[in-house]
Amino acid sequence: MAMDAYKNFVITAARVLHDANVARAISAVIVINFEGLPELDGMLGYNEVDDILAKLVSKVSNALDSTDVVGAGGRYQICCLLPDLLTQAHVELAAHKLLRLLTPAISVKDRRVSLRPRIGFALNTNQKNNLGQLMRNASAGLHQAGRRKKYIGAFEETERNKLLSGMDIWSELDRATGTGELELVYQPQLWADSGTIRSTEALLRWNHPTRGTIPPDRFLQLVEGTELMFKLTLWVINTAFRQCAEYRRAGLEAGVAINLSAGDISEPELVEMTEQMLDIWGVCPEHVIMELTETAIMEDNPVSLESLDGLKKIGFKLAMDDFGTGYSSMERLLTLPLNEIKIDKLFVENMTKQSAHERIVNSVINMGHHLGLEVVAEGVEDAATYDRLQELGCDVIQGFYIGGGLSFGELISNPKAFGRIPTFLKEKSIPPEGDALKKQS
Repeated sequence: MAMDAYKNFVITAARVLHDANVARAISAVIVINFEGLPELDGMLGYNEVDDILAKLVSKVSNALDSTDVVGAGGRYQICCLLPDLLTQAHVELAAHKLLRLLTPAISVKDRRVSLRPRIGFALNTNQKNNLGQLMRNASAGLHQAGRRKKYIGAFEETERNKLLSGMDIWSELDRATGTGELELVYQPQLWADSGTIRSTEALLRWNHPTRGTIPPDRFLQLVEGTELMFKLTLWVINTAFRQCAEYRRAGLEAGVAINLSAGDISEPELVEMTEQMLDIWGVCPEHVIMELTETAIMEDNPVSLESLDGLKKIGFKLAMDDFGTGYSSMERLLTLPLNEIKIDKLFVENMTKQSAHERIVNSVINMGHHLGLEVVAEGVEDAATYDRLQELGCDVIQGFYIGGGLSFGELISNPKAFGRIPTFLKEKSIPPEGDALKKQS
């Protein structure tokens, strides 16, 4: 039934668009995707969901002009052709109108269900695009909206080129997990009072054979929220455990810190698979710190909370990363199984220049200690900041003044080189250049 409705829309819309192009009218296509509809297939069955979509098509059609063409664009989509717009701005006004119309939850068998609409649109200002091209452009606008975490997205040619490039990178990154192109570099974390190494933070790097080094912030954006993201995280955990075991055997008495995203801790298999890797490489869980962004750790997701409890029971230390830039509540801090908090480098980098930033750093250190938590300061770039953090009682120091990202080979070949701000670290280390697996929502 949905396929027949789609064919009918395409036939009618193609004819109407042809007439609009001949008349040199401004036209546009809107694509509406309902992210909540797939969940209803299992609850209600395909026929029932088709009926819901048909009612939504009617609702959208009644909200638009009588000359507009509206129809199902697939299992969970509605397509609209607006063939005669007064100005280009009118398609955006129509998109916002439809979003307001479709956002409220609907009643389905005595339950209120949110359909979570997202909208993309594309203009046909040169009167040259056919229906297929306009629909592809509108779908690209829809995808752009999803990447930016917006509800409405306008098609942009430059963004489509980025999207196509991103799709190439996505497929190549999936391949890279088995070709040796990925590597971890390790940024040292020192005890502030003694200057001796406590652990290293594992940071992901992708050395592409033709594109060169691709910044983590770029490729992680493309895969966040997909199955590949969790696959990458498991690769990082497995590699970090193996290399931590090796550099400890070589004489470097340091643990390892690994970054997890909100998506990672919502994966039901995370705890079991992490524990298996721990057993394979023989790493003591007390030597592992799992770092999570403040936003991720504050989410009230039952699976995520279960994962945190499971990781804690194994014996891992849990750290809240980027503390101070999100929306933590004291109540949540008291109930979460944390061992440490990391002060966001935004405050640390400027603390010797701006007294307000130093007061924030000092307050976080005191609060963390009152809660029985260790406090880590990242973003330490000079001796003055290091010395002041020591005076304030900060527990652990991290930043380019201490060292950037050291390759695994450097750790193995110089296991005794770590001391109080060693010259080896400052001269040999690689700038972090975007910490991998640190995701913001």
